[in-house]
Amino acid sequence: MSDRNDDVKVYQDKKAKAEDYKSSAYTLLLVGIIGIAALVLMIAGVLPFRFSGSGKYITYGVMGVMFAGFIAAGIYSFQSSKTYAREAADEEDLTERIKAWAKEHITSDAIRQRVWVEDGTPEEVKYFQYFEAIKVSVTQEFGSLNVSYLEAICEELYAELFGE
Repeated sequence: MSDRNDDVKVYQDKKAKAEDYKSSAYTLLLVGIIGIAALVLMIAGVLPFRFSGSGKYITYGVMGVMFAGFIAAGIYSFQSSKTYAREAADEEDLTERIKAWAKEHITSDAIRQRVWVEDGTPEEVKYFQYFEAIKVSVTQEFGSLNVSYLEAICEELYAELFGE
């Protein structure tokens, strides 16, 4: 039986993902282009080292395919970075809307009143109960959100509300 938390992943915002993909794209393209250039220079005899023997064509072919794969992966990464950059703008807008709404509608006192806790309840237990109340409030107002995104935004809201 699968626990619902098995599907929860650490949240990385779209802007950070876009930057990661962009830096990967530049690295892959650079390695691929330099590799192809070095391979061509080796075959042309410009570089002082070459492969010889019957397997040299296989070696050149494999290296060529590998460097072409780097270039293709770099192009794919660059396209993915553009996609994430567009999504990042939408995500930032949603985050600002959620935070503005929460500032107006959620207070630490309201959360404390909404959640019933017994006297002597440990702070860790209160944290989870308050956190869950914040999640429910945000979900009621904004509908179903990506679980890891929802938890990341609720962590921020909890920290703002309870100063931790």
